[in-house]
Order: sequence, then C-alpha cells, then structure tokens
Amino acid sequence: MSFIKDLFFRPAKNSLIEFIRSLFVGGTAFIVDFATLALLKEVAGVSTLTASTLGFVAGVVVNYLLSVFWAFKSSNIKSPFVRFIVFVSIAVAGLLMNNLIINFFDKTLAEKQVFGSFISSARYYLIGKIAATITVFFWNFFSRKLLLFRGEKQETESDKDNDGA
Repeated sequence: MSFIKDLFFRPAKNSLIEFIRSLFVGGTAFIVDFATLALLKEVAGVSTLTASTLGFVAGVVVNYLLSVFWAFKSSNIKSPFVRFIVFVSIAVAGLLMNNLIINFFDKTLAEKQVFGSFISSARYYLIGKIAATITVFFWNFFSRKLLLFRGEKQETESDKDNDGA
C-alpha cells in the first residue's frame, strides 16, 4: 500500500517512481496524440504528417504539464521559461524521430507491403505510430531525466567546507 501511495500521491522519491510515472504520463499523452492523429487523418482528411505533427504537439502539452506537476520530483532548472524551452527542444527532437518513423512506415514499408495482406497499406502509419511512440518514449525519459529533472544538486560536507575557505 505504501508503494501505491508513493507512486501516485507523494512526491517522487527515486528514479524508479519517476520512470513508472513517466509510463503513465507517456500513456496519457499517447492517447491524446494517437486520437488526434486518427481523428484528423480519418475524419478531417488531413495529411498524415500534418495530423501526426498536430497530434504530437497536443501530446507534448499534456506530457509537459503532467511531467512538471506530477512525474518528476524536481528540476535542476529553476526558471520555468528555460525549463519549458529545454522540454520543447527535447520534444522537437522527438517529433523529428516520430515523423521519420511514421513516414518510413507510411511510405516505404506500405509501398513494399512488408506486412502482406495482414494490414492495409493505408494503415501502415498506425503501426509506425506505435513504433515511433516506443522509440520517442525512451528518448524523452532519458533526455528529460539527464537535462531537466536530475533534481537539485545536493551540497556535500566538502562543498560546505570549501565555502568557508
């Protein structure tokens, strides 16, 4: 029961909790992203890459809010503006990966019908979206953990001793 409270209700106290929370955050952002992509593509007739980009942006906004306010314990960047710029920069790199992977599935693999009659070539972009999501999730987690959410540097005794020297 304590682990459940740690996982959902208390501030994150270690990287495992942050990773598990990131899975929830990523899953929620994926649902927003995927639903936006599918609705824009299937209902509104928007091109695959445009729909994918708009879905990705919607997912990034959800991901940012949940990451900052719930998933990670603290940021090593105090300025909210700078933190957002770094977050968006990581997301843009993820968007490029996302679109390259989806385009590869939608154009190259669909054209060659690598899945045969298992899936219509018009739906290869959906399989590409799943592959892109997995790839970009790991990119996002490790990049954010390294660049944004390492937490505040803990002052050691030697740091304290050197301050007075």
